[in-house]
Amino acid sequence: MNTNRSKKCWPGKLLMATMMLAAGLAQAQQHAEHGAHQHGKASLTFVLDGNEAELVLSTAAANIVGFEHKASTDAERQQQQQQLEMLKSGSWFALATAANCSISGQNFREEQGDANHADLYVDFQILCQAPLKLSDISFSLFSQSPALESLNVQYLVNGEAGVAELTAKNAVLKLIR
Repeated sequence: MNTNRSKKCWPGKLLMATMMLAAGLAQAQQHAEHGAHQHGKASLTFVLDGNEAELVLSTAAANIVGFEHKASTDAERQQQQQQLEMLKSGSWFALATAANCSISGQNFREEQGDANHADLYVDFQILCQAPLKLSDISFSLFSQSPALESLNVQYLVNGEAGVAELTAKNAVLKLIR
C-alpha cells in the first residue's frame, strides 16, 4: 500500500516544517528508546534541502539481524556482523543516479534494551550534485533483511512533505516534484 500525501510549504515555512519533522523524529526516538519497537516494521526519514540530504533509519534489530539477543554462536556472530556492515554501508538504498549523490557521513547506534530487545539507528548525510534530478529512492533492504515487512517513510524535499509505506513489492519512494 503506497499512501503518498503531499503538502506544499510556502516560503518561510521550510524551517517550521523541518522543525515539526524533527520533533516527530525526536518523539519517535524517545518512544523507541523506552523499548517500544515493532518487529517487521521500520521507520525512515529523508530530508533534502538544497544539495544536502539526510536519511535516518530506526528499526528493531530483529528486522535486520534476524534476532535481538547477544550473538552466542559463531553463525550468529557472522550473521550479525554481515547484516550490520550492510546496514552501515548504505548498500540497501539507491538514490536516482541522475542526481549524482554520494554519502558524506554516517552515524550508527545500537541500543540493547533487556536481553530480548535491541534497536538500531543509522543516519546518513548525503550530498547531491544535481538535487533537482532526485526523483526517487530505491530500497533493497527488504531483500537483504527478509524479516522486514514494511518501511514507514516521512520525507521533506525542498519544502514539500510527504509520507509513504514501502514494502518488498513497492520498494521505491517517489519524491514529490
